[in-house]
Amino acid sequence: MDTPQEISLDQELVTGLAIPPRPRVLGDLFAEMSRDEPDLPRAAALIAADPALAGAMVKAVNSPAFGLSRKVGSVSQALSLLGLRNVANIAMSLAIRHAIKGEAGGSLERFWDTAERVALISARLARLFRGLPADEAYTIGLFHDCGIPLLMRRFPDYGRTLAEANATAGATFTDVEDRAFRTNHAAVGYFLARSWDLPAELCGAILRHHEPGLYSEAAGRSARRLQDLVGVVHLAEHVHHRAARDGFDLEWDKFEGPVLRHFGLHEEDLADIVEEFAFPAA
Repeated sequence: MDTPQEISLDQELVTGLAIPPRPRVLGDLFAEMSRDEPDLPRAAALIAADPALAGAMVKAVNSPAFGLSRKVGSVSQALSLLGLRNVANIAMSLAIRHAIKGEAGGSLERFWDTAERVALISARLARLFRGLPADEAYTIGLFHDCGIPLLMRRFPDYGRTLAEANATAGATFTDVEDRAFRTNHAAVGYFLARSWDLPAELCGAILRHHEPGLYSEAAGRSARRLQDLVGVVHLAEHVHHRAARDGFDLEWDKFEGPVLRHFGLHEEDLADIVEEFAFPAA
C-alpha cells in the first residue's frame, strides 16, 4: 500500500465525502490536557459550554460500560471520577459520532456502538502490553473504521461492497473496496484522522490496519508502534466479536497468527483474554 505521504484522493471524491472538521471544543480540551498542570474546572466549563455534548457526556459516563458505583450528574463529577484523559476520549467519541451524520439510520447507531465498545476493550487490553498507552489504544479502537460511515453516505451501494469485503478470504479488505470505489475506508479514515490532528503514528495505523504484511520481517523494528496499535485493535475486535456475535471472523483469521506472535501470546492466553475482557452487548 502507498505510504501516508503518497496517498491521495481526487478532489471530486474529497468533496463528495464531506470530511467533517474537528470541533473546537476538542482542540481546547487537548490543549488543556497538554499543560503541566491541567485545570479541571476549566476543562469542565469547556464541555459544559456545549449543552448537547455535556448531556451526552453524562449519559455515556452513566452507561454500564464504565461500571461506576454511583451515577454522575455533571461533567465536573465525571472528571473527578474518570480523570481528564478519559473524559477527553469520551468527548472525542461523542464528537466523531455526531460529526459524521448520514442517512443510514439505525445502522450508523449500531456502527458507533460497536466502535465505542471496541475502543473501550482496546484501552483495557493496552494495560497488558508494555509501552502501549491506553489512550492511544482507545483512539485507534474508535477511529480505525471511521471511513466506513463516510463511504456509506457517499455511495448508496457501499453496503454490498462492505459485505463482500467481509466475506472475501483471497484479498485484503481494502483491495475489495479499491476495485469498487477507487478508495477504501482505511484511506478515508486516515484523512479524517489527519484533519483532526491525531498523531502521525495513529493516522498511519488507521491507514494500514488491514495489512497483515505489516507484521513481516521486512517491516523491521521501526514499525513496532504501528504493529502495537493495529494488533490491539484486531484483538479487541475479536473479543467484541466473540462476545456480541459469536460468529465467523474472517479478519481475525488473517491477523491471528501475526498478532499473537507480536504480543507473545498463545491460544490459551487468547482464551483467557476473551473470557476476562468480553462484556455482553447492550
